[in-house]
Order: sequence, then C-alpha cells, then structure tokens
Amino acid sequence: MMKLWKWIGAALTIGLASFVHAQDWPNKPIQVIVPFPPGSVDAKARIVTDRVSKILGQPLVILNKPGAGMRIGTEQLLRSPADGYTLEVVVQAVAWMGPLLDPAVTYQPLTDMTMLALAYENPMILVANQDSGIKSVDDLLQTARTHPGKLNWAGPAGASGYRVWFEVFKGMTGLDVTYVPYRGLTPALTNVAGGFAQVAFADYSSMPLILDGKLRPLAVTGPARSAQLPNVPTLKELGIGFEATQWLGFVAPAGLPQAVESRLVKAFAMALKDPPTRAAIESDGAQVILDSSPSAMRGRITSEMAQFRKNVKPGAIKID
Repeated sequence: MMKLWKWIGAALTIGLASFVHAQDWPNKPIQVIVPFPPGSVDAKARIVTDRVSKILGQPLVILNKPGAGMRIGTEQLLRSPADGYTLEVVVQAVAWMGPLLDPAVTYQPLTDMTMLALAYENPMILVANQDSGIKSVDDLLQTARTHPGKLNWAGPAGASGYRVWFEVFKGMTGLDVTYVPYRGLTPALTNVAGGFAQVAFADYSSMPLILDGKLRPLAVTGPARSAQLPNVPTLKELGIGFEATQWLGFVAPAGLPQAVESRLVKAFAMALKDPPTRAAIESDGAQVILDSSPSAMRGRITSEMAQFRKNVKPGAIKID
C-alpha cells in the first residue's frame, strides 16, 4: 500500500509540475523553425509570428533550417522538447507530400506533430500560352485528347507541390500531356510565355505575364474566384471536381501540454483574425484560411492525401 501511495504521489508531483510549467508559459522566446531558405513564404510566416508574439508577450524567433527536402528543419523540430518553445512552419511538402513520396522521410505528421493552425493558402492559376490556341479549359482537354502527349506542361522539377497537383489533375481528368521540368516555377512560366511549353499551374507572381498578354488564365484552382482575376472561373464552376491550393501552417512536437497547446491555438487564431495581419497576408493573392483550427488542419492533410492516392499511380513522381 505504501508503494502505491508513493507512486500516486510521484504521479501527482509530475502532473503538478506540468501544470505549473503550463501556467508559467511562455517565459522566454519561442523558436520557430522554417525548413526552407528566406523568401516570400518565409516573409508571410513572419507576418503571422510577429502578431502572435504580441499576443503572447514573448518574441517568436525565426530560425531558417533548409536542406534535404525540408527534412533538416523538420527533424530538428521532432527532436525538440514538447514544451511550446519550438514550433515549425510547415507546407504540404512537410505535412504530407514528403511522407508519401520520399522513402527518407520517417515521421508521420498526424502522430508525430501537434497541429496548431492553418494560416493561409495560395490558389493556383491554370495558364496557357497566349498564342497556343487554348482559350479555355475545354480547349485544353479537347486538344490533349486530339493530340495525346503533344502538349507540354511546364513546372518545377522534383516532387514540388506544382508537380504533385499536376499529377492529381491529370489523373482526375485523363489529361494526356507531357510534363516538362524546370529549375523552379519562374523559368517554367517564362517558357510557357515564350511558347516552348503550352500550359502550367502558376501562382500570383505570374500576374505581370498575364497582364502583358503573354499568359492566358483559364481557371483558378481555389474554392472561390480570385479578387485579382474576378472574371476567371474556378475549375469547380467548370464541372471539374478539382480544388487545390498551396497552404502554410504551424505545428509543434507531439505531446504538447494541453494548456500550452490551447494558448498557442488561440493565439494563432487571434492573429489570423487581426485585420492588419490579414490585409498584409492577402496583399498579393494569398487568402487567410477562415477555419484555422487544428482539426481543420488534420482534415485538410487527410483529404489531400486521399485525393492523391485516388488519382496518382504509384511511382508517377520520382524523388531527385
């Protein structure tokens, strides 16, 4: 009996220590790992973390840890204590594409990470070369059927989000085109504008090429029309059940104390509802995700993985 009481006492002590720790949190800066180099995505993440730092009363310090297909930064997160002082910015490559496609990835996001918030998403634009004769999505599908394998679809090399969503779109529509890889999205779009390829998924950095009449927007891939392209339909409007965006979220290691998790979730939700923060994020085509909750993030990951498995043949995408 004495041993039992000692065990109960030890458990209560540990629980009390965790409670006290959670009540005291945060009492020092919070590190936010970004598993890719500084750039536009990194800048958007900083808009969110700057607001969260004001809400929590502690700095959120960005630490860029690129390399190995984002594994270096992610593995550092997973080795970190689950105490709320180490977070990570994640994109789909970390949240599900890497675990599905890369044998070197050994973690499982839904069990090895604590989901905190879906922050924002970038719908893609399906574009065609202005002189290709492709003036609509129906034109694209008809041309591909009439001339199978002859159209060139440009996009980044490797297992990028653009390649992954191309394969899903291809599987869903039966599109027979040739994927031509480039070293990044910018050269891919430049080659579509120049007529070396005919179609691509683009982001809103392509707006100058669209406004100059070099690229023709056929459709947007998001759930609603874009404020930047209000006359361009969504693919769903055209009867194609394809909806895809490039999104960004925040996670922590698994096992986060409930009180700490709750405070982080609330802080991110408050930040994303802040009008100046939202305006800064949405200044160039991005859209703040209205339901930023952890359950929404888990649901998004699960549904996108299912969509990929349903439409893409095993081995369709090779890891470089």
